Amino acid sequence: MNKRISAALCTMTAMTATAAVLAVPTAAHAADPFPSGVAASAGNETVDVYFGAEDTLPENLKVHLRRKGGTARVATLTKFEELTSLDRCAPACGPDVHYALRADVPKLAALGEYTVDVEYTGTPAERILHKDRATLNYQVRPVFSSLKSANAVSFDRRDTAISGDIKLYDPRDGSQKPYAGGAFRVESGGVTTPLVADAQGHFESNVTVPGIAGTEVADPSGENAPVRETAISLSTEANGKKEQGRVAVPIAAVEARIALDAQTVTGPYATQGKVSGSFTWKAADGTWKPVPAGMPIAIDGDRVETDTVGRFTWSGELTQDTSWGINEWNAWVSAARQDVKVDVTGGTSFPSFNARVDHNRIMRLGGEFKRGQIPAGITSITLEVQYSADGKSGWTTRQKVQDFIAHPVNGVHSIRTALPYPGPGFVRMRYAGTPAINGSVSATVKVAPRTETAIPGFNAAPEPVKKGKPITLTGKLTLADPARKPLAGQYVHYYFRPAGSTEWKPVGYSITGADGTFTRKYTATQSGSWSARYQLTDAAHYVSSSRVDDVVVTP
Repeated sequence: MNKRISAALCTMTAMTATAAVLAVPTAAHAADPFPSGVAASAGNETVDVYFGAEDTLPENLKVHLRRKGGTARVATLTKFEELTSLDRCAPACGPDVHYALRADVPKLAALGEYTVDVEYTGTPAERILHKDRATLNYQVRPVFSSLKSANAVSFDRRDTAISGDIKLYDPRDGSQKPYAGGAFRVESGGVTTPLVADAQGHFESNVTVPGIAGTEVADPSGENAPVRETAISLSTEANGKKEQGRVAVPIAAVEARIALDAQTVTGPYATQGKVSGSFTWKAADGTWKPVPAGMPIAIDGDRVETDTVGRFTWSGELTQDTSWGINEWNAWVSAARQDVKVDVTGGTSFPSFNARVDHNRIMRLGGEFKRGQIPAGITSITLEVQYSADGKSGWTTRQKVQDFIAHPVNGVHSIRTALPYPGPGFVRMRYAGTPAINGSVSATVKVAPRTETAIPGFNAAPEPVKKGKPITLTGKLTLADPARKPLAGQYVHYYFRPAGSTEWKPVGYSITGADGTFTRKYTATQSGSWSARYQLTDAAHYVSSSRVDDVVVTP
């Protein structure tokens, strides 16, 4: 089973390590069971090894560490943990990584940079060594500890004191000592403040947290209790090693209320129902104030934001008699859920509509017709195909189509119909509606006409012709306009009708030349009529037929 590396892991390794490109030495390629590549990255005191698309793990995997620039190995890692249930790693590991294995680096005697070599058994039982796969920066590094906030924040009080310690961790013996005077940064609401720890590596600082950013409730349905906290980000650096921390700050939710402009939404099926109202919160002095702009609210599971005066508006499609829930979607407020009753009446719509003209001058129309809440006793709905020369006025009905009601009544139904091409212009479909069922009109579609073609000068010769002798068919395929522009590279099919018969029989075809001409010879067997037809047209032209040329065949 393929395992993929997580985006979070990739971000860490890309920031803290140098990763090798997925590749293998040319000399070892023939015996390497991983021709798609091997890569590695080194973090704080770990080494990760990545393997390509092969669905297998390496045998006798080892990772060797050397002082950078040296040849002697100072440590060999043989115990690995497979990283599972993770995503593909990029860009540190290349585009096609299936496996990742992690090994802990033992305590080394000296700080500095170490080169990572990867070794495993090839095929057949051949030692494969990939040198210089990554660089481990083995240094004393900073760590955050004892991070906390002094108090919860709210709309009335958005400031808090955060405190903690920064220590320097020595990987050689695992010891920690204060990062005296260590510089670090605090980020809150997009504002970064540089600070410095004291001689004991301790810090305390007052911070103002943003009002609503980054504190949306995970469950917009309002069924589960929200996690009411925000966070302050910390970052520091020492000896080229970066460290990040997070201070969780509790949020004391204030009382809020959602006031709806209407408790019921009524409208025809497939139309939009509107929900609107105001969102306010109760300040410490007892006054009610609009929530800040951008405060998210969940309406029927959708995210909606308030405007500058705490108002909100949302539209949803009316599909059934139900209710829409409106509730908070933010940790800063606590408001009672509101419900809007939805009452849907009969209605229709055309979600899609298209029209085209085929090569036989037939206009073919299709699309989707949506209907629902149809009153009992109605067995069909009459739709109209309408035409307008300019697409704006003068709409005339050219055809009526019956949509028969079946169960389930609600839903989308395919509509297909055809009629003779009415000429250049626009078409649409319409349901006029009744007092009980809302009418609707489809999108207006401009019908792209094709170009007329012609086969002038068709001839079957000689006339008459003796039986067994050749008869030659000739002609030219052109546009039907006066210029008679030739059509090259098109198929022209030939048909023969024996004398006394009414049935035309296909007998072959030719491809027109650069000047649109075509020719074909046949052996004369009996008297009859000949015709040429342009019937396998491209998308831009109509079909056309030649004149009928009668030929008498003599004994």
